Amino acid sequence: MKKILSLFMCIALIISLCSCSYSDIFNLYTDYDGELIVHFIDVGQGDCTLLESDNEFMLIDAGEAEYSATVCQYLENNRVKKLDYVVATHPHSDHCGGLTEVLNTFSCDNFITVETDQQTRSWLNVLDAVSKNDVNYIDAKVGATYSLGKSEFEILGPYSDNYDNYNDYSVVIKATFGSTSFLFTGDAERLAEHEMLDHGADVSADVLRVPHHGSSSSSSKEFLSAVSPTYGVISCGYQNDYGHPHKETLRSLSNIGVTTYRTDTLGTIVATTDGNNIEFFYENTDVKVETPDPVHYIGNKNSMKFHISSCSSVSDIKIENKVTFSSREDAIKKGYTPCKACDP
Repeated sequence: MKKILSLFMCIALIISLCSCSYSDIFNLYTDYDGELIVHFIDVGQGDCTLLESDNEFMLIDAGEAEYSATVCQYLENNRVKKLDYVVATHPHSDHCGGLTEVLNTFSCDNFITVETDQQTRSWLNVLDAVSKNDVNYIDAKVGATYSLGKSEFEILGPYSDNYDNYNDYSVVIKATFGSTSFLFTGDAERLAEHEMLDHGADVSADVLRVPHHGSSSSSSKEFLSAVSPTYGVISCGYQNDYGHPHKETLRSLSNIGVTTYRTDTLGTIVATTDGNNIEFFYENTDVKVETPDPVHYIGNKNSMKFHISSCSSVSDIKIENKVTFSSREDAIKKGYTPCKACDP
């Protein structure tokens, strides 16, 4: 990894002198074997992620159709000749719209998605491209595992085939390389999150692709606690009409000490791992990514409520009544309820 960082710094200096594009830096990552590289491609108010390991590639979603040229160019710049897997998490256009052009442009071995009754033109175009290009169609099944180069990935959701909300059909994928892991959640809402937890799915991961662009309708505290990520990545458009990411989600991530990267402020984000350490690089280096201070949970033996350490109520608790918990779950298991003011 030190070699990568040194090379990155050298290239950055060359760029300042030669005015190369930032994407040229990211292109160099494909020269390194023995790593998992995850590209969180900026497609505005949509999702698009490219994973590569040992010269094998998987694309998860591709944003709206208007971003298809951007995605295809990004793949070409990173010397993608063939996609081993293309995943459509669910049939909403901000995830699947760009996939039609991708499937018509690049050779693809396998297409993974879930069966729904969606009949929009954008979704039918994707299915037509899969059929026309003779791509192997895989119906996502929980527990199925696949290899991608020297990494592997497992399908963790969805558990049902009958949702009222198409977001809950989202294919949830956990990618693992060495001792590091990434969780990709599409637009899974709280219902789907709790189904995974109820079925005992191992959702723990170092990096969480935050569900549904950071919407408050996802990222329940129970789910975030189970994932226990060190890093979160939110894909959303700058000043989008939905107000994503919602402040409630950002607060929940901060409360558990997650360092959050956002495409609306940072542009395209690239994470690399050697199986032990994870490094992040991003387009807009003028933006400083803040690492939240470690969060402690403080309980009151009298009220049997617990708070985050920064809650104003903590200062009113007598020393003999204070108890410290290692996690939110620890406090709840011991019979404490969360404070309504700080919402730990």
